[in-house]
Amino acid sequence: MAASIHALDRSQFPRVAAFLDSYAQGPGGATSDGVLALAEAVGRVDVTKLPFVAATIDDFLPLELYNRVLDAWESLDLRPVDLPGATYVGSRQGQQLVNWPESQPPTAQAEVWETLSAAIRSRQFVSALFTQFAETVEANLGLEEFAHPGQPGFVLWANHDQGPDEALGAHLDASRKLLTVVLYLDLQGAVTADSTRLWGTTLYEMEAGAAKPVEFSLNANHDPAGVVEFRPNRAFVMPNLNTALHGVAGGQAGVTRRSLMWGYWYSAPNR
Repeated sequence: MAASIHALDRSQFPRVAAFLDSYAQGPGGATSDGVLALAEAVGRVDVTKLPFVAATIDDFLPLELYNRVLDAWESLDLRPVDLPGATYVGSRQGQQLVNWPESQPPTAQAEVWETLSAAIRSRQFVSALFTQFAETVEANLGLEEFAHPGQPGFVLWANHDQGPDEALGAHLDASRKLLTVVLYLDLQGAVTADSTRLWGTTLYEMEAGAAKPVEFSLNANHDPAGVVEFRPNRAFVMPNLNTALHGVAGGQAGVTRRSLMWGYWYSAPNR
């Protein structure tokens, strides 16, 4: 169902409020809310609670920026994803575009990535997004992992999936990632009637503790509980939870999927 934007109840969600306060002094402090107003899009969010809380926002980016992102794609330096220490499953290639505050957008087409990054890091947008999912985020922040929260962070990736192998294995996100957004850009090539399902995000039902964060397994080994189908310029939004098992099956020769992914983090306290 579509949602409306409300102010955060700070007394009910003190951990979320603390994150947003700290975020405003970190990743959100270097942006202007007037760069690009995306907070309105949060009011169009379509939320599902099964098998876990997630949502979609269609027509997420203004068309002009969406087209600029597609035009800038050709300048990217995409490489196979490598996650040291993780049991990674997938054929994904990608490039990290922003890792606040350690890196700046790539020199090629920097203006596009700076404009996008400023918009999705803005205090106004992030506050609206976290308020929408405050109940889930608050519960996650109550885990022992966050007894010492650390500092807020922000990471933006460009992702390129293609071919007959699984694109991204079923997994839980890293425990310190609080919320993830995947922006579906486009599908190209030998697309079929099944492509929007196969190259969307598959959601799985699981019990807490049945899998560890960033421990990947084949999607084929799990029974889907739901699928967020691929649609150009659709944002898939997922507040992190220790039962939020998800993946991208892919597995079609001649099909290419392009997407952006960004996350809002609490870094480890000793970072």
